[in-house]
Amino acid sequence: MTFIPDPSSRYRMPIMFGPTPGPRQHPEGRMWTAEEAGRMRAQWMKVAYRTDPAKLEKLLPIGFSLRGEPIVSVSCAWFKDLYWLAGRGYGILSVDFPVTYQGKTERLDGALCPIIWEGAPDAIMTGREELGFPKMFANFTDIAWDEAAGHATCEASWYEHTFFDIEMSNLVEEANPVKQLPGSNGGAQMYYKYMPRTSPNGSEGADLAYVTTSAAPAGSGGAQVNISFDEFEFRRWTGKGAVNWHRATFEQLPLSSHIVNGIADLDIIEYVDAEMVAFSGPGIGVAMNAHRAVEPA
Repeated sequence: MTFIPDPSSRYRMPIMFGPTPGPRQHPEGRMWTAEEAGRMRAQWMKVAYRTDPAKLEKLLPIGFSLRGEPIVSVSCAWFKDLYWLAGRGYGILSVDFPVTYQGKTERLDGALCPIIWEGAPDAIMTGREELGFPKMFANFTDIAWDEAAGHATCEASWYEHTFFDIEMSNLVEEANPVKQLPGSNGGAQMYYKYMPRTSPNGSEGADLAYVTTSAAPAGSGGAQVNISFDEFEFRRWTGKGAVNWHRATFEQLPLSSHIVNGIADLDIIEYVDAEMVAFSGPGIGVAMNAHRAVEPA
């Protein structure tokens, strides 16, 4: 009897071994329950800075335009006690900036994330294939956080080249923080999913190329679905922050030097925001199970 995929389950290569486990699917090929997901913990640092809008425009795929001020937001975080990794965790580094996207039938105002680095191959595989997230590999130090001194740092590296570091100081805790991630403003978080068609010399282009988002479709009456913090314990600090992008040669980062250097090319004209959050809550709350494709124009 030949292998036939179950249309009610998620699959990733190689598919012939059955439904694949991940943050959005139990090993049995069904959704995780809240009880199985337990509680997770996270620390999230974010620094934002003004840059040259002309340089940001060079990163925009077709259909995108800059929206408002040319502000680059850089987030460095750690997720821990994740149910779908059997209690393990990983570091994450992401970049985004404000955009408008005009698709075939809908217009989205929000932020475009051109690159994410993560410290676990499992997270990268699931995010790239299932969500269309532009993920790459990196190693992360733990967030070195001296709460009493209001100081925190973190670094990201690959092949023994530290290509990024972040430092926050003068951190002061807010008394009644709003339950949201740093920099969240209710807009659509967008990613550009691109999968090349297998062909000699890559001459046949892409199998698919479209925007993905967790924002509810226009006219659906739904709210943006991303991370719900209703049941989370949440703390927030604000202060001063700075980031450094350390340029790389091909020999240092063979498959990602062009990405690191592309972000490093975005001039840091002025820092405009620095904040840190620590939260814990239901693990299933960060599964991002409502991501969808946006029909391109």
